[in-house]
Amino acid sequence: MRSTSLWVLGAALWLASGCTPSAEPNRIAPVAERPATPVPAEPAMDHAAHAQAAAAAPAAPVAADGSRRFGREIDRARAVTPLAAVIAEPARFADQVVKTEGEIARVCQRMGCWMELRAEAGGQAIHVPMAGHSFFLPRDVAGKRATIEGRVSVTERSPEQVAHLQAEGSEVASLALSIEAAGVEVR
Repeated sequence: MRSTSLWVLGAALWLASGCTPSAEPNRIAPVAERPATPVPAEPAMDHAAHAQAAAAAPAAPVAADGSRRFGREIDRARAVTPLAAVIAEPARFADQVVKTEGEIARVCQRMGCWMELRAEAGGQAIHVPMAGHSFFLPRDVAGKRATIEGRVSVTERSPEQVAHLQAEGSEVASLALSIEAAGVEVR
């Protein structure tokens, strides 16, 4: 019963956040397919409700290799695209689903709804939101390695979006490149 309630709460929060599901199952709608909505100066999402949902979410099971999975299962057959290649040529990967790996540089400290991933220690990081707030990461995973699978997005953020992300601790909020993660494995 509890898992059903959490699922319903998560779905309601996801819909309330303005995210739009795709017509195809297991596919994140690209930014271009989502309705254009102005971003308010103060985000409309209820951070307290998201934080409560994140805290109430069941802990991710630990696999035999010590990794934890969040969101959808990652396609084992998909080849790994080096994160450095995505960072070097974002237009080449725009709107494509990629599987990539890197070090978690930062995690949203409000609720774990995004992370910043970099190819190597001290390297350039990119913003990785968690598929429309459909799952959250623990806020203490910075410094760990992660494999992610998601859609590459190259879109400019509004000043309000940049300010919002910076208030949550982001250091790459102004970059246009991001990967909307459908699945994450943390090791």
